[in-house]
Amino acid sequence: MSRRALVGAAVLATALLATGCSSAEEADSASSSPSPTPTPTPSSVVWAGEVCLARDNLTAAVGALGRNLSYDVTSDRSALEQIDRQLRIQVLSVADAANRVGTALTGVPVDFVAANDLVVSVTKAKDDASEAVDATTASLDAMMSADSILTGVAEAGKALVAAKAAFAAGQALVTTVTDATSTATGELGEAFDAAPQCQDSGG
Repeated sequence: MSRRALVGAAVLATALLATGCSSAEEADSASSSPSPTPTPTPSSVVWAGEVCLARDNLTAAVGALGRNLSYDVTSDRSALEQIDRQLRIQVLSVADAANRVGTALTGVPVDFVAANDLVVSVTKAKDDASEAVDATTASLDAMMSADSILTGVAEAGKALVAAKAAFAAGQALVTTVTDATSTATGELGEAFDAAPQCQDSGG
C-alpha cells in the first residue's frame, strides 16, 4: 500500500474512533442526566386532604351510631351487657373520629392564615361532640356497675339519651366540617379544590 493510502487509512481510523467516543459520551451523558424533580404538593393542599379524610371517617362513625339507638331496655342483665358492648363501641368510634378531625386541624401550616376561622369553628363543634360522648360512656359505666337491675335499667335509659345527644353533636360536627370545606373561598377554597381527597364527598 502506498504511503498516501496508509495516511488516508490512519486519518479515517482516527475519525471513526473520535466519532465512536463522541457517541458513547453523548449516550453516557443522556443516561446520566437527572430526571426532572416533581413539583412538591403545597403544604396547604396536603393539610386540606387530611381534613377531608378525617371528615369522611367521622361521617361513617356518626352514621353507624345513628343506626342503632332504639334498644329494648328490659330488666335483664344480658340485655344491659349487650347495650354496653354495642353502644360503647359506637360512641368511642365517634370520639376517635372526632379526635382525628382535631389532629388534622392542628396540622394546619403555620403560615396558612386563611384556615384560622375554620379551625376555630370546627374545634368548637368537635369539643361539643367529645363532651356528649363522655356523658354516654359515664352512663354506661354507671349502668354496668349498678347494684340492682332496676338501677341498671335507669342508667341504660340515660345512656341512650346521652348517645342520641352524641349522635346530634356528631352530625353537627360533620355539617360544620363539610360546610367549611365545600364553601371555602380564596386560598382556603383553592387548597380544598386541589386536594384529591376532597373531590368525591362534598369537599
